[in-house]
Amino acid sequence: MTSNEKKILARFNQSQSALVLQQSDLSLQSISDMVDSGAIDVSPRYQRRERWGLEKNSGLIESFLLNIPVPPIYLAEDEYGVYSVIDGKQRVTAINKFLRGQFELKELDKFVELEGCKFKDLPDSLSNALRIRPYLRVVTLLRQSDPDLKHEVFLRLNKAGVVLNSQEIRNVAFRGELNNMLFDMSEAQYLRNQLKATPQSKIYSEMIDVQYVLRFFTVREYWKNFHGNMDVAMDSYMQYFHKVSKKQVKALQIIFEQALDFCEAIWGDDGFKKPGGNSRVLQGYYDVQMVCSSLLTEAERDNAMRKPKEVREALVSLLENDENFQDSISQFTSNPRSVEYRIKNFAEALKAL
Repeated sequence: MTSNEKKILARFNQSQSALVLQQSDLSLQSISDMVDSGAIDVSPRYQRRERWGLEKNSGLIESFLLNIPVPPIYLAEDEYGVYSVIDGKQRVTAINKFLRGQFELKELDKFVELEGCKFKDLPDSLSNALRIRPYLRVVTLLRQSDPDLKHEVFLRLNKAGVVLNSQEIRNVAFRGELNNMLFDMSEAQYLRNQLKATPQSKIYSEMIDVQYVLRFFTVREYWKNFHGNMDVAMDSYMQYFHKVSKKQVKALQIIFEQALDFCEAIWGDDGFKKPGGNSRVLQGYYDVQMVCSSLLTEAERDNAMRKPKEVREALVSLLENDENFQDSISQFTSNPRSVEYRIKNFAEALKAL
């Protein structure tokens, strides 16, 4: 046997023991009760946020009533008696919500007689059967499995479903203190207000709000030598920084919070928007307002905070009198020259106040 063949065999043998699985069939009531008790965590940090609407939730319940097979769900045993959902979050959530009476059935394909019904409205025979009769296959990765494998399983299983977007992939691949902080900062009230990131919004469900936080750190880090692709740059930032210490993450959090406070104080409801424009948040304006303020010294920032009118006028002046600046903030915003030009020029304008 060659050395390469030995390596292949060793890798194969290792993989066979690295993942320990347990399979069982659970009733819908059992699954719902486990969610209610906290035994199943439907929102681990590496999971995507909820995407299903009422139609898909109703379609799942209809499948159970029609005895149509439903794919298994995958859990990871985090500690004894506590599990996180690796795959099947939307299904588990829909089951729990329906049994708790949180939505009514809509846009059914076959069981149209139940249109508009909540769980309590079902005939007793149907509600009892729905609680007990359908069994859903549950595959559990036990605690003794390699911890990194549950994230690998998540990625591979989700490739077969709704395609993960860039931020959802980063959320799995670069889990840790930095990633947790991005989520915490995405919940800052001012940022949520400006982005209109309600739990029902696409911005929230697809983690675009979290990506805005990461964009701040990425532009701040690379603006002098940006290479032209924001997605790649954000990947690079997470790859390089995702294992920094808690102390370093806390320092980064303070920088973001100060920049957000600065923007709220100076621009208020108009933050991240074109002066005199519509109510839409624009990435170029987010960059200059957030990043440039974070590049100031404490004295420079305090000075600018005392002059909100002058700060706003400085931005308007650049937009009106510098065609290159206007282009850099509104066209080809990920172009390396545009990134450097808009950050450099507005930062200098703030320092000169």
